[in-house]
Amino acid sequence: MEDNGFWRDVPPINLTGRRCRAVTEHGTVIEGRLEYTLSRATQLPDEPALEQLSFADVLQPVILNLNGDHVGNRLCTGYVSLEEVG
Repeated sequence: MEDNGFWRDVPPINLTGRRCRAVTEHGTVIEGRLEYTLSRATQLPDEPALEQLSFADVLQPVILNLNGDHVGNRLCTGYVSLEEVG
């Protein structure tokens, strides 16, 4: 499977619900719809925010973005590729 990078520069919330397939470093294939989570240290809007996308029932997120990072989304450690499948 080849990583097509569709997810790199899209705001994480806009990736919610997309059907994707990820491959881990150990070759495990995970397929499903992406779920969005926003976490803040406090409820203040200026506090650091962590946006993440994960698959249902998978504890480790697949994509992270800290504070709307201008560098874009980052594939989490343990994953080698992510592609949209439909």
